[in-house]
This record gives sequence, C-alpha cells and structure tokens, in this order.
Amino acid sequence: MSEIIYPLSLQANGGPLFTDGVWSGYVAFDIPGLTLAQLEAVARYYYSLGYGYFCPTMVTSSPEAYQANLPVFRAARDFDWGQGILPPHLEGPFFSPDCMGAHNPTLRQDPTIAFADKLLNWSGGFIGFITMAPERPGALDTIRHLTSRGVSISLGHMNPIVEDIQAALEAGATSFTHVLNAATRDKLSAKDLRMVAQFTDRRAWSMIIPDAVHVPAYAVQLMSQSKGPDKVIFVSDESPLIGAPVGTTVTLWGHTFEIRKDEAGRIRSYDLSGSCTSLIECMNIAIGWGVARDVVEAAVTTNAAAFLAPALTRLKISLDHKPTHTQGVSFHDGVYTPGAHH
Repeated sequence: MSEIIYPLSLQANGGPLFTDGVWSGYVAFDIPGLTLAQLEAVARYYYSLGYGYFCPTMVTSSPEAYQANLPVFRAARDFDWGQGILPPHLEGPFFSPDCMGAHNPTLRQDPTIAFADKLLNWSGGFIGFITMAPERPGALDTIRHLTSRGVSISLGHMNPIVEDIQAALEAGATSFTHVLNAATRDKLSAKDLRMVAQFTDRRAWSMIIPDAVHVPAYAVQLMSQSKGPDKVIFVSDESPLIGAPVGTTVTLWGHTFEIRKDEAGRIRSYDLSGSCTSLIECMNIAIGWGVARDVVEAAVTTNAAAFLAPALTRLKISLDHKPTHTQGVSFHDGVYTPGAHH
C-alpha cells in the first residue's frame, strides 16, 4: 500500500462556501446557474480534506438544471483546480416513485432513450454514471443504450423484483448505489433476494455509506466480506450541507433540513440530505469497525475507478499520475489525515 492515496468520491451532491473561514452558504449541484467559481470553491474544500477526485452529483433535477449545469463540470477540466473533477453522477431522474428519498418527486420521470440522449448532448458526453431503477418501463433499453456509449449504470432508488435486478445486470448495469438507502427499507422481507443480490452478486460493484448514520457497522462489515475486496465501494453521498454549522436550517428539493448532532454526537441533517460526514471520515469509521486497511483503500480508489472506467477511458482521463491539486491522505497512527507523514 502506497504511503499517500488519493480517494475518489463517486457521489458529492454539492458542498460548502466559506467567507474568511466562516461557513457562508452552500452549493447544490442540481440548482440551475452553477458557476465555475462556485464549483472551484467546493472542489478546493474537498481537496483540503485530502480528496483526490470526485464526481459531482446532480440529484433528480429539472431539464433546465441539467442543461445549465452539466457543461460547467466539463469546463472545469480546462483548469488546474478542475483536474480532480471527474464525469458527473446523475442520481435520477429515472427512479421508482415509491423510493425517492430526499429527491423532488415532481421531477422524476421514467427512463427513455430520448431523454438519455438529451443528457448526453447537454453534457457534451461528460457523464460518468447514472443511478436508475431497473423495473421502470423503458429501463432495460435505456441501460443498453447508455452503456454502449460508455456511461456506467448503477441501480438504486428502486423497488424491483429480483428478476428486474438480474435483467438490468444482464443489460449492462455494473453497480448498486448506496445499498440499504432510499431503496426498499420498509419493503424488505426475510426471504428477500433483492438485498442478497446487492451484497453478493459479483457482476456489480456495491456502494455503501460507512458514516455511522446511514447503515450499521455490521452491514459495512458484511459488504466488505461478501462482495470481496475488489467489488465494494465506499461513498459518503456528501450533502450540499456538509460543513454547515449545527443549527443551520435550509430548504432543498422541496424539503426543509436542519443540521443537528445525533445521540452519538455525529453531525447530520434531519431528515437525511446525504451525509455530512466526509469520505475521509468514512474511511476512518470503517477502519474503526475492523475493516482491513487494504479493503478500505481499494474501496475509495481502484474499485471506484474501475467502475467509472468506461467514461474515464472514453474521455481520455487518466488517474495514473500523481495529482498536483491535492495532497491526498496518508495513514498514520491508525488514522487517515491529509498529506504525508514522515
């Protein structure tokens, strides 16, 4: 294991703005009108924590937001500070109406090749992966269409039968998005193969959030063991409200969220708006839960990059050279912290 690693976050929904070191607001990547200056501020925040790379994530958005914001992510690649910004993740709009999570249900739609092509056109082809529900009408054709164009598909916000999952994997889907979240929490049964598939089917990577809020330690331990060290991906699902002070109240996606501490003293949003725990903190939590260091590091580097490889290859983005925009993180005294330790 190398001394310094450069974690890759597949799912950052936005991030904080600071003025003179004080939190002064947030950027949500799905709000139309994103500017390069806002994106740079969020990127530099994540780099300061030791992130190597991140996929900006647009939650279920309006066509206007996709059209306005998708080109900004690609434009960032023209700058030194933008070298850590990878092709974005579109979490939606092709979801189950029963499993929207914090997303705005009025913006949901069923998958169509026509709308998928609009997304590709608006982005100039700069899309990494799309999370979608496999059981919706048109899903399988849309999966085949997108994967043939080098866009990875992850299954999530879904309410399928297990045959829908099998069909989607056969059509080309290669991942599950934040397993155990915004899926079928209230619909699971003791005989539910849908969840067994997400924990064991090695045709797909499985993403899970080890932030001590979204899922219990046991789930992360089981995922790390059952998928094998090459097929588990740790994500934080970073909320736009990450970094906001306790007591902050914000309206997003038609919901009101408040930043509070839970019983364990962890900062989170009520209700959940993604995680207020950074990916680096998630790595430390996983280490504390007994997940092996090599598994933790693969889950935020090589595994995430392998899942994203179709887009990275298509767009000629290499993660092989040492980045200059970030100091990365190193492992010292049992903890990951930014930069090198000698």
